[in-house]
Amino acid sequence: MNHAIRILLLIFAATSLSHAQVIKGKITSQSGDPIAYSTVYIQELKQGTTSNTKGYYEIKLSAGQYTVMYQSLGFEPVIYNITLTDNTITKDIRLQVQYYQIPEVRISASGEDPAYGIMRKAIGLAPYYLNNISYYKANVYLKGNLVINKIPRLMKRSLKIEAKNESGSSASSTTMKEGDAFLMESINEIEFTAPDKYVQKVISYNSTFPEEGNEISPMEYVNASFYQPIIADMAISPLAPNAFSHYNFKYLGATPQGNYTINKIQVIPKRKSQQLLEGTIYIIDDLWCLQSVDLTNENLVGKIRVQQLYIPVEDGIWMPVSDKFEINIGIIGFRADAGYAVSVKYDNVKPNLSLPKPKIITGAYSVNDKPAEQAPDSARTKTKKQIDKLLEKEELSNRDMVKLSRLMAKESEKSVTDSAKKSLEIRDNTTQIVEKDAAKKDSAYWAEIRPIPLSDIEIKSLHINDSIRVESSLREAKPDTSSVKGEKGKSKFFTGLKNIGLGHTWSDTTGTSFTFGGIIDLKNLSFNTVDGLVYGLDFRFSRSFKQKRSLTVNPDIKYAFSRQQLMWRINANYQFSKVKQMELFLRMGMTSKDIGNGGGINPFLNTVTTLMFERNYLKLYESDYLTLGYRGEIANGLNVELTSLFEMRKVLENTTDFTIINTSHEYSDNIPDNSYLSPTSNPVNYIRNQDHAAIAAKVTYIPYQKYRMEGKKRIPAGSDWPAFILSWEHGINDFRNSDAKVNHYDMIRAEAFKHYDIGAFSELRWRVRAGGYLDNRELTFYDFFHFNPQPIPVLINDYEDGFMIPSYYSMSTPEAFGEVHIKYTAPYLLLKLLPGLSNTLIRENLSLSYLGSRYHPSYTEAGYSLSEIFFLAEIGVYVGFENLAYRSVGAKLILKFN
Repeated sequence: MNHAIRILLLIFAATSLSHAQVIKGKITSQSGDPIAYSTVYIQELKQGTTSNTKGYYEIKLSAGQYTVMYQSLGFEPVIYNITLTDNTITKDIRLQVQYYQIPEVRISASGEDPAYGIMRKAIGLAPYYLNNISYYKANVYLKGNLVINKIPRLMKRSLKIEAKNESGSSASSTTMKEGDAFLMESINEIEFTAPDKYVQKVISYNSTFPEEGNEISPMEYVNASFYQPIIADMAISPLAPNAFSHYNFKYLGATPQGNYTINKIQVIPKRKSQQLLEGTIYIIDDLWCLQSVDLTNENLVGKIRVQQLYIPVEDGIWMPVSDKFEINIGIIGFRADAGYAVSVKYDNVKPNLSLPKPKIITGAYSVNDKPAEQAPDSARTKTKKQIDKLLEKEELSNRDMVKLSRLMAKESEKSVTDSAKKSLEIRDNTTQIVEKDAAKKDSAYWAEIRPIPLSDIEIKSLHINDSIRVESSLREAKPDTSSVKGEKGKSKFFTGLKNIGLGHTWSDTTGTSFTFGGIIDLKNLSFNTVDGLVYGLDFRFSRSFKQKRSLTVNPDIKYAFSRQQLMWRINANYQFSKVKQMELFLRMGMTSKDIGNGGGINPFLNTVTTLMFERNYLKLYESDYLTLGYRGEIANGLNVELTSLFEMRKVLENTTDFTIINTSHEYSDNIPDNSYLSPTSNPVNYIRNQDHAAIAAKVTYIPYQKYRMEGKKRIPAGSDWPAFILSWEHGINDFRNSDAKVNHYDMIRAEAFKHYDIGAFSELRWRVRAGGYLDNRELTFYDFFHFNPQPIPVLINDYEDGFMIPSYYSMSTPEAFGEVHIKYTAPYLLLKLLPGLSNTLIRENLSLSYLGSRYHPSYTEAGYSLSEIFFLAEIGVYVGFENLAYRSVGAKLILKFN
């Protein structure tokens, strides 16, 4: 629940230091109703606060003269000049309702709602306003409260509240109940340096939340903005480049505010969806930036309303100074109301001078009522001139809007410093500093420094928490000395049983660890018609040495009951360079293996289909093998892997016909379904006992690969470029058989793939492969090119390179081939437009796969699916074509547990 609340915070804000003089009062409407969370802004100090839920506000300042603005969404702002001396000033404020009128000039001759013309310019300039700050320093005050309205009966006993003593350790616990209220508040100093460096200093925090709720931090949401296409990974912004695909807009009028004209735009989702927002945004005329937002999102957590107010803190720089979050939580019978209020004091704000302002903005009035300076035409690049030309148009088309957004994003990227552009290392640029006594501030401190007065229910929450602390302190003074003999022995016994059953890892301080996988591990239990019942155990030994070297050994043993054969494997890795991921590896064992290696059949699914439906899809051979290899990084993004293999292959046959449910089917022979293995093709030429040896090399290259450093270990972190793989293998078969000819072959295969995020919750993935043999005349089926058909209706985990209709092994070939997979994912394509599905987090997918090989008909497969069903399932339908002629159709349910 706490995590759900945390992701609702979109933006952050700050508080001021304490002062002796006070301005306080109550903000109400003309009818006398309190206006909760109204903004009180001191223009000279760039400092704001908000009223509490009953409209009361209080702000502490030094003596002097101040311009104070009182403002709330839906009401006309009022400004007072106030002189502070030694006395407290009580200033009650009544705000009048803000009325918006539709000027005649806004009425379009084409009949289009004027909102669309305004939104095109706001959307086009969103990348500029997202990147127009190079530095700021601010104090952030965050106050959140939670009121429990209803707890399901099954959850009442399990919800515990851990109280802490002054040392910070858990002192006692009570059961959470309906009507309980909790408060969390913190004061943070935030310093930002473009493009992404943040320093957070936690000055103080105070919380009556359960222990797990005290880690809430504004830094998780500090980079969230309505100018981003996706807000906090939660909803599509009305200012996203593709907003017109998801929202309708309605012009509700305009009103003057000082030197500016504020346009009121209604945001209307085109469909009911958890990924869309609804409400009102306010756009400043001529600047085309946000003045305030009042938007609501309904999702699995509940209903979230966000109100945010922007104020010009520097010339031409409008930044949020206060935020209000109202959250009506409703999850599986749990009901609660949460509220957050944040306020900001900006100590220093610097514009991004390397990002030139468009002429339309530089001509607008600034805070000081003076036009901002413009760059000379000679300094304006071709891109800048294109931007200015677009903005000079009275009305932008949708194409103009997309082009403007793209050009502004391009200019914003240019403004990034050269070092940030050139460096491929992704650094954690957020530094958090917690002051030593941040959690030990007393009530007097908070009463002095808190910029937003507490409500009655928040005060009650603090009093209850203080009472719990006092009670726990008394308990500590009288410790319980009752006997606990026998408890340790009982605990050790049950812990031992748990470790044996479910597995455990034992480790010491020397870098040595040993892992036992446990005797109850479904991954080590399976059934097939060759081995019968298979059961095994797995282990892991690892040791770290000096100079960042490590050794890992993973042995496992299995027993095939029907074949009465003990099988074993040992995988060992010796890593001697963590920076370049250099390691030597050994693989050896004697076990049964899948005859094809293109993707494989899930052992659990094969067990189910075999025992329940007499469909034994998995075909096996016995492999006695030894592999030695090396892999490592030559340069950033360039990796090489060298391997040598010796293997004795042995043909196996079915040894059991056991089944749980006896159907009309009979088990098929242990021969794959492939045209080369049909009786007319004499399959003995392709599957036989064989000695095999091979040497292989694989080179992987990812241009401009980004990475993170964990100590001295370099962790790849993707690239804007595709990954390229080139593989070569030289194989030697039948070299120990004096009666047979020694056969050689050379295999070459190339591959490229990439995954793109192309929009709001949209992805594009593609993969291309091609390969062939220089001499395939004596090739056996083990060494064919194997692909990844997955024909059964239910799959576990996804296969990005899978074909969903052809039977297992049917596509394997010794001939040259070309293979393509493309998958496009989006939140709305077809069925998600329907009312019943539009309000879910389900996404839609279109896929296209192709395989062509010499002497075989080409195979094409098109698919449509719905994914993220209950967060773990995908349902789709796929159609197959052979030489572009219809072949078959199939449905698929994919369960994704990884």
